[in-house]
Amino acid sequence: MGRIVAGLAVAGLLIAGGCGDDDGGGGASSQATEEFCQGFNRINERFSDINPVTHPDALREALDMLRDLDPPEEIADEYETVLKGFEKLSKIDVTDQDAVNEVRKDLPRAEEAFNTVGDFVEQEC
Repeated sequence: MGRIVAGLAVAGLLIAGGCGDDDGGGGASSQATEEFCQGFNRINERFSDINPVTHPDALREALDMLRDLDPPEEIADEYETVLKGFEKLSKIDVTDQDAVNEVRKDLPRAEEAFNTVGDFVEQEC
């Protein structure tokens, strides 16, 4: 399994998952879930090997693409939190340790959302 969009690793939020097999994992079969997974997996494939420290524009591009996805209702709130985390990362110089540490202060509150989205992607996509 691949990593989910490399920008998560910068903040210490690497979540396992990525492109699973097409058996539906946890049983979700709705069209919304299928469309979300297809889009998410395309983004993951495109950005999983790109280091956002050396390619900060890639993080912003990934964020734009993630915003275009319509997450299934069961993870919609958590997904919004994940997007906010990406937005914070995209606005800082990730080589500036003080800036990264400032973003990390919010991680305890966001960790559950990142884990929920990661688990969903791993099981359903």
